[in-house]
Amino acid sequence: MRPRPFFAAIAITAALAGQAAASGGGSSAQQQAPASRQERLTSAESYVPLPTLSAGVLQRQATRGTIVIDMGLDVPDAELRRRVRLNEPRLRDALRTALATYASTYYRDRTAPDLNQLTRLLQLSTDRTLGAPGARVLLANVIYQRRAQS
Repeated sequence: MRPRPFFAAIAITAALAGQAAASGGGSSAQQQAPASRQERLTSAESYVPLPTLSAGVLQRQATRGTIVIDMGLDVPDAELRRRVRLNEPRLRDALRTALATYASTYYRDRTAPDLNQLTRLLQLSTDRTLGAPGARVLLANVIYQRRAQS
């Protein structure tokens, strides 16, 4: 009894079937567009995703690292949400300035970021830019990346 050719035939058949499926060989295979960033985080209509922001951590006239945040806004009011979308460049600039202020003034190297302080600064900046409260800052991710020592 020689089982090796039998198993080799099964392996070759499986490999060819896998390649055909991966190349979309079936006529019933439908391609889906990748989910947008908002769809990956939440399906809520009130959520407005914002681009990733980063700022350098400066202490004692040297760059110690970088803080990177992913965030969005929860804006239940449709009119205010429209205002957010219209003022998005100004809002990004204000949020980037608030993050830079936190990174250079409040944050200390080799410590965990103070999310309460960071959120407070971002929220104040958001309210000031939009001219009205109602858009709530939601942090999705906060990363501190230390600079490599040379």
